[in-house]
Amino acid sequence: MDTNTKRLGSAAALVATSILLAGLAAGAASAVVVPGTPAKDVHVGLDNDTRSNTFIQPPGVTARQDMDRTDVVFGRGNDDLLVGNRGSDTLLGGPGSDILVGGPDHGATPSSDVLDGDLGDDVGIWSPGDGNDVFVGYDGTDTMILGDLATTAGGTLRLTKQLGREVPHVTVDGLPHDGCDLVPVPESEHLGVQYLVRFTVDGVITSTIRLKDVERVLCPSPNAGHGLLATLTDPHPGFHDVDLGTLAGLTRAIVGPQG
Repeated sequence: MDTNTKRLGSAAALVATSILLAGLAAGAASAVVVPGTPAKDVHVGLDNDTRSNTFIQPPGVTARQDMDRTDVVFGRGNDDLLVGNRGSDTLLGGPGSDILVGGPDHGATPSSDVLDGDLGDDVGIWSPGDGNDVFVGYDGTDTMILGDLATTAGGTLRLTKQLGREVPHVTVDGLPHDGCDLVPVPESEHLGVQYLVRFTVDGVITSTIRLKDVERVLCPSPNAGHGLLATLTDPHPGFHDVDLGTLAGLTRAIVGPQG
C-alpha cells in the first residue's frame, strides 16, 4: 500500500482517538470503554450498555438511551488481543502486532464492527454470525482471517498460549460450504476502502467485510489442512489454495492445529 497514504491514515486514526478520549474525559456519553495498557492485554467488551441496564435506561423512559452492547476497546502499546463480543464495536489496536476480533456476535444484531490495527503486523478475525465489519490495517503486514472461531461451551473464546501471548483459534480448513469472493473497490465508489470480501455459504452471500491497507486475506478451503489465501499486494490478487503448514508466525498460530 502507498506509504504516504498509510501514514496519513494512521495520523487520522490517532487524531480520532484523541478526540474520543477528550470527549470521554469531558463526560461524554459512551458505552463500555476498555482503556488498554502498555502490557500484552487481553481485553473483552462487557456488552453492558443495554436497554436492560436501568442505570442507562431509566425506568419509565420510552426513548432508548442505550448503545445496544457497543464497546470501545483500546490496545495501546504491545501485542494485544481485543474482543468486541456482541454489538457494533470499535477496536483500536495501536502499536504492536494485535489480534482484533469484532465478535463473536452469534447472529445477534447490531453487529457491524470497526477494527483498526494501526502500527504493527495485525490480524483481524471474522466468523460466521458476525456482521459486516471493516478492517483497517494501516502500517505493517496485516492479515484478515475469515473462518469458524473456536469458543467454549459458554460461548467465550477458546484461547491457547502461543508465541508468548494468548491466541484464539480459527478453523479455515475442511469447510466445503463456506467461501469468499474478493471484490476490488473502484475509487468512484468513495468508500475509502480497497477491497470487499464477500463471505458465502453454498454460493450465497451472507456478509461483506471491507478492507483498507490489508495485505493478506485467508478464507475457508474445502480441503483439510488448507486455506484459501489472497495476497492483496499482487498486481491481480485472487485466492489460491495453500497448505496451512506453510504459513508462519501469528497467522499460523491462529489457524494451525491446537495442542
